[in-house]
Amino acid sequence: MAAFGSRYETDARLAGVLSHFYVISVPENASPGEQHLSPNLEMMVVFNFGPPVSFSFADAAIGGHAIDRIGILGPLRKMMNYALPPGADLLILPFILDGFYRFLPLSPDKLEETGVQAHTQRLEDIWQMLAALPEPGKRIAALTDYLLLHIPQSEAATQPMLDNVAALHDPLLNPVKVIADRYGLSERTVQLRFRKYVGYSPKELLRFLRFKQVLSSLPGQPKAKINWLELVVQYGYHDQSHLIKDFKYYTGISPQQFQQLHEAGNFCVGRD
Repeated sequence: MAAFGSRYETDARLAGVLSHFYVISVPENASPGEQHLSPNLEMMVVFNFGPPVSFSFADAAIGGHAIDRIGILGPLRKMMNYALPPGADLLILPFILDGFYRFLPLSPDKLEETGVQAHTQRLEDIWQMLAALPEPGKRIAALTDYLLLHIPQSEAATQPMLDNVAALHDPLLNPVKVIADRYGLSERTVQLRFRKYVGYSPKELLRFLRFKQVLSSLPGQPKAKINWLELVVQYGYHDQSHLIKDFKYYTGISPQQFQQLHEAGNFCVGRD
């Protein structure tokens, strides 16, 4: 992914909607390659202007699913595996918090195929607009203008979460307690708002953030030098089996198998 992918920062006015834009462009003469993306609780929309891209999750073989023109993925609770064919041309929108549900007026508890189908024409119109443009910079500029024009403001009830993004991404803090104390809300109210507006619980978020920190500590380290017991202590796991359990939950593979993927250079750890 790193060889063919480029990250583009968003307009500051979209700071609460998207984390960034990501473009993947594979030359026609490139060899097909298998890539792996770390889990992420947020929603992603993929616009594909090249050949279909096959994908799977966890330890499943690639080929069971494919993105033809438009793909909606998430919350990405498992490692995603995908094959980049020659000529692949993708524009990826990683939404944050309630950004996706402002883009498509759906609620997290009704995110199913029938709900998304109601917005098929809108997504197709966006794809047509972007496909007519010659290069990523122009596509991103046009999409930015579209999003600024069409995405509504967050509901007032989500503001405490939006105002405390730092707390949401700090595994040493309890975001429910932080938000409840700052805004005079009950912890139960905060928990319910998480479920309603972002589709996952604070407990799930904290578990994921701890695992993401473990992943972020591994890049560049040869397998022989990783002290797994040290990671257990550093990130507050009960024991090594607890850490292995999270690896298998999020990726479908063991820590050692994951490290082999990473050393091969085809694993991407998502960035905030």
